[in-house]
Amino acid sequence: MRILHLFSDWKWTGPSEPTVVLCEALQRRGNEVTLAYQSPPVGVQESIASRISGLSIRGTNQFRLRSLGKGNGGADIAGYVRDFAGMRRYIDREGFELVNVHHSHDHFVGGMAARLSKRKPVIIRTDHKREAIKPSFGNRLLVSKLTDGIIAFSEMAWQADSRSLPIPAERVGRGRVALRLERYDPSRTFRNMREVFNIDRDDVVIGMVARFQKYRRTEVFLTALSDLVRDLPHVKALLVGRSSQIRESVIEPTRRLGLGPHVILGGYQRENYLDTIATMDIFVFLVPGSDGTARALREVMAMGKPAVVARRGILPELVEDTVTGFVVDDTPENLSSALRILITDEELRSRMGQMARQKALREFRLDEQSEGIEAFYQRIVQMGPRIRGG
Repeated sequence: MRILHLFSDWKWTGPSEPTVVLCEALQRRGNEVTLAYQSPPVGVQESIASRISGLSIRGTNQFRLRSLGKGNGGADIAGYVRDFAGMRRYIDREGFELVNVHHSHDHFVGGMAARLSKRKPVIIRTDHKREAIKPSFGNRLLVSKLTDGIIAFSEMAWQADSRSLPIPAERVGRGRVALRLERYDPSRTFRNMREVFNIDRDDVVIGMVARFQKYRRTEVFLTALSDLVRDLPHVKALLVGRSSQIRESVIEPTRRLGLGPHVILGGYQRENYLDTIATMDIFVFLVPGSDGTARALREVMAMGKPAVVARRGILPELVEDTVTGFVVDDTPENLSSALRILITDEELRSRMGQMARQKALREFRLDEQSEGIEAFYQRIVQMGPRIRGG
């Protein structure tokens, strides 16, 4: 198949990495895949453009792919019109059979271009949302008129999309979550990041990886930590990531709760990312970010770490309660109780971590994800574009 993915962003965050990984896997299966993405600002070193350099997929930044709400209005309207006209011609010239969109903006522009093109490719929307695509007026309009299929990655999202959006259930597919599993081998030798972060050998390290925005509920975790360290002073929290809101969401609560000696801000890690994960004994994840498939959680599971997660979004589908970790309603009291069990029982930590690793190897396979999504693509291509209002 000739497939066009539209991704109206340039950042290497959220759903961009799994999209690129999937595109590469689909290319390896014999498809011809093109990924259209935003051109990054001048001087930016890490972006989708830099990351796909050298990969087998074809990338293009010829379209602006910026919504009207960003930048100054006049330039955006002109770019929007150019995108629409240029994309319609591009679809016809390249002979795409399928357009896979990922955000509301590229859904509208790409959907309209596909519908008005001569080729009439089918339009697939990937649902990356934390709690499924909201059934707002705008989204319902996009789905009813400009969508031939939807891919959801969790049972929760699949049910919500099938129930709440104006599309037949047979056109909503369930995609498997996946990782490049060969990257995650807990048996290999890692750099000793405990020395880097000044963590004692006997400390138990609770890790978090996130953009620390206020909605991520880091303060709830820190409140639980303040209870734990009263009688478990060897516990440290290693918070990996960055955010413009980190002062409000992490630094000020840490100071207010007197947790300075117990909280390490690990910053954004790239070269030493897996080494940093290897340093953790337990992982906490409370709210998925822009990537509703909780990639960081899946990564630590593949690295053999037990996790304590909230009963929210895809998280209870990834962590099997009392087997690979604990699933809780995320009050400070519940978090403290679950973490205390893991902190004080090293054997349980090891057993749950091993089970998490086994689950990752069994269920996060990229070959199975790409095979399943390719089969869904083929089904929707065979069904063809939906009849207006159907």
